[in-house]
Amino acid sequence: MTSKHPVALITYLQSTKAPWTSLVIAAAGKRAESLVRPPTGFALKIIRGRHCTTPANLFAEFAQALGFPDYFGHNWDALEECLADLEWLPAKGYILLITDAEGVLPDDEEEYETFLEVLRDAGESWGNGQAGMGGRRAMPFHVLFAVSAQEKAKRLHWGMKEVAVELIRKANTQQRSPKRRPSR
Repeated sequence: MTSKHPVALITYLQSTKAPWTSLVIAAAGKRAESLVRPPTGFALKIIRGRHCTTPANLFAEFAQALGFPDYFGHNWDALEECLADLEWLPAKGYILLITDAEGVLPDDEEEYETFLEVLRDAGESWGNGQAGMGGRRAMPFHVLFAVSAQEKAKRLHWGMKEVAVELIRKANTQQRSPKRRPSR
């Protein structure tokens, strides 16, 4: 489901617009963490998908990765509330990278759909400026589900579009080329 005109990952991550969840494919031998460079001031949190095989495990992994407060209730409503707050994690925007995403709730499509709904609701709250403490401005909030090309087939329906990372890395390489110094 990659669009014909992919948006640069950095542009996508800085956007306050949907989609809030996206699929990224890691090339063979590449770690998912190496695909995402957060913009300055953004919080990037790594969620280990292989630790999210059940709702209880997923809640524990999110609580640990995002440093949820002790009052976190370990249920879908509590997850949504904490994701739409994050006052303990001040940032200009939020990126959650779920590695080994094929491991997220692999045996329960209904719970998986609930999970996607919670993430999208949180993204929409941040994107509309309704998240956080009081009347804040809109802020980026995106969740990237990272898988390898071979692992992508383990889930028939991901429920999100794919973000093209290969083109982005080439564009970033060109932007980072050292400037030539004038000869003396």
